Amino acid sequence: MKGISRGVLILMAMGCVGVPMAWTDESTSTPAGTDQVDTLMSRYNLNPAIEKLGRGVSNVCFGGLEIPLNIHKRYALSNTGASYVTGTVYGLVKGLARTGVGAYETLTFLIPIPEDFKPILPTLEYFDRSTKRAPLPLE
Repeated sequence: MKGISRGVLILMAMGCVGVPMAWTDESTSTPAGTDQVDTLMSRYNLNPAIEKLGRGVSNVCFGGLEIPLNIHKRYALSNTGASYVTGTVYGLVKGLARTGVGAYETLTFLIPIPEDFKPILPTLEYFDRSTKRAPLPLE
């Protein structure tokens, strides 16, 4: 009896492995270099929506970085106290605005407003690659 039940279990396991292979549809293969996700993303034009979602989440998470950035921008050696307070206030206002815009973009990432999913705010200078300084030349 044990031998029969063991044999049945082995046959069932082999059947479970073979059945999905028989059900695969070879006609839905994608061209080399692409996968199903890329195909669906391009078919339904989801790339700009996903970028908008990423911008929104990034703005929500990093909106507070506006405070040290604005303190640095407004820092002056002649009047350090006032420049620190001014930078903090500007940074707080800009940080709250960036966080609010990020929440808006996160919640409405599938709606193409503004037109064609364009960004509402420019990229934070911390993450903007075009404003980075060039490396020092070696002498």
